[in-house]
Amino acid sequence: MTDTEVTPRPETPAEVASAVLDAIETQPDIFNMDHWAWLNGTVSLALEKAPACGSRLCAAGWTAHLTGWTLVSLTEDEQAEVTGAYDNGDEYDTLADVYAERDGERRLIGDVAAKALGLKLNETFWYVDAPTALKRLRAIAGR
Repeated sequence: MTDTEVTPRPETPAEVASAVLDAIETQPDIFNMDHWAWLNGTVSLALEKAPACGSRLCAAGWTAHLTGWTLVSLTEDEQAEVTGAYDNGDEYDTLADVYAERDGERRLIGDVAAKALGLKLNETFWYVDAPTALKRLRAIAGR
């Protein structure tokens, strides 16, 4: 039996952005800025699993996934209570059909990604086109 090298979760914003860029370059067909996390028929995507063929993750979805959050995508008629955050740090409860979950905590994917990338919510780039998102990730990664 040979030892396998375990890659630790990226921790700094630059490491996170670099890991997201690497994942997008490895699986470019999965990257799509139109979906937080469209999982092509599966309900959840844990860190140790690769997205199923046909899945779609935006930059925020990739970020949450690679920082240890399980992505959950419910059917359109299902929703769960999740926690969101304002720029000032105050939190609120809302309903969502797509969210990130870890250790029993449910959060909006965009909030999880903003924190992991060291961004204030008003600095995020979740609603832009793919080239702009990649450019922002490269800037954070120092590439």
